Amino acid sequence: MKHECRQCGECCRWPGHVLLSDRDVADLARVLQLSESDFVARHARLASNRAQLSLKEKPDGSCELLEGNVCAVYEARPAQCRDFPSGWNVPGECK
Repeated sequence: MKHECRQCGECCRWPGHVLLSDRDVADLARVLQLSESDFVARHARLASNRAQLSLKEKPDGSCELLEGNVCAVYEARPAQCRDFPSGWNVPGECK
């Protein structure tokens, strides 16, 4: 399935975890020009499964790396984000 992003940002405003792999942490830290430990301290939290890290969210539930309707780290976005919408999707028009 080919999905053409409309840059609406809805997939980044859905509350829930964006689980991070070790590779995701390394890539995001590199793009943000942070050490991995600084990235984790600033942008990650323990997921509710208590086994993985998750990106922090803004108070409204959106991803804290969302700027307007655009991902601030698109080229290094986590695997979970890359899998949208074929691996998962949100209710509404983004399908």
